[in-house]
Amino acid sequence: MKKLIVLGNWKSEKTLQDATVWMETFASLVRQSERQQQPDVTTILCPAFIHLPYFSGHLGSLPLRVALGAQTISAYPAGPYTGEISADMLSGLVSYAMIGHSERRRLLGETDASVRAKVEMARAREIAPVVCVSELDEVRALHDAYPDYETYGTILYEPLAAIGSGQPDTPENADAKASEIQAILGKLPVLYGGSVKPENASGFFAMPHISGVGVGGASLDPGKFYEIIESAGSSG
Repeated sequence: MKKLIVLGNWKSEKTLQDATVWMETFASLVRQSERQQQPDVTTILCPAFIHLPYFSGHLGSLPLRVALGAQTISAYPAGPYTGEISADMLSGLVSYAMIGHSERRRLLGETDASVRAKVEMARAREIAPVVCVSELDEVRALHDAYPDYETYGTILYEPLAAIGSGQPDTPENADAKASEIQAILGKLPVLYGGSVKPENASGFFAMPHISGVGVGGASLDPGKFYEIIESAGSSG
């Protein structure tokens, strides 16, 4: 069976109280489900930095394994970099780090150079990078820097027109792009991200070159997020 990944990206959402309510509801859904263990599905939750310690202390009690991921990581080592969260600080707390999300490229000026620096920092602390790309030029830049990226990393393909628009790409178009990405980087996992919902997730899971989805808005709702996870378990 194909192994699938479901990554939830909360972006800059939820207070600690909101996160607590989400966790309680999600835990209840998992424990009530007949499909608690899903060995062919890797679930990754990427809340805001302030929520990582809370989830680290609570996700382990679930019968469903959920790994923690950071939404970004500093391009700098530990030191005098006010406001940055270094790989040293995240080591042992998260297993994954999203790098180069389109919103950070567009709004915060992240570049291919900063993506390279962040990948390097993540690798040094054995945090698996999930590099976000929207264009093949970004994929080629990653390959030029790390020809062996397929051996330790994942790609999250997010077409700009689909992010937050409610209008996802078609599974067929996304699969064709995933195939192009793999032609450059190798047979690594490629996730699709952009307006993924419970109603359309299975279409992406069914595609031969897509290994999962990145979920934004729907991950904020524990019911919708768990429905997507269950869909992955049925599709794998």
